Amino acid sequence: MLHNMRKRIIFILFSFFLLGCNQSPSPVFQEEIRGLKLVQLITGKDALNAINELHGKKINVASGMVAFYQGEGEKATVWVSESFSTDDAIQQTEIMIEKMRSSKRSPFSDYKEIGLDGVKIYSFKGMGQEHYIFRISKSVYWITANSGAIDELCKSIVG
Repeated sequence: MLHNMRKRIIFILFSFFLLGCNQSPSPVFQEEIRGLKLVQLITGKDALNAINELHGKKINVASGMVAFYQGEGEKATVWVSESFSTDDAIQQTEIMIEKMRSSKRSPFSDYKEIGLDGVKIYSFKGMGQEHYIFRISKSVYWITANSGAIDELCKSIVG
């Protein structure tokens, strides 16, 4: 009887371990950051459609998420696309930044590169807000927010 109980416990623990191994890491969006509350989170096909619409074409990514935050007179959006590989994510980030910088019709300016905990962040301004684009492993992030909130949003993701 005790032997069967041990087998069951080991089987249950092993099952949880396997389930955990199969989960891909995804960002955890805090419910509130610096007075901004998470008001909507889009995932799955709806997120991929929103990401494709943002780019004006279909982007070859595995998954995506879009988080919308609002607070007193402020709003922020965090776009996340997960590429099929880290190399794809690196290439997608570099191409996106280069196209934004070189386009004569780009609404963005004041490009800077900053670092946070070993993550290279492309910072720029445009359309009345600040923007950060960065990559962590296979995930590419684009944060759009007012200047007062963007650093806290970025820190909540990077670490």
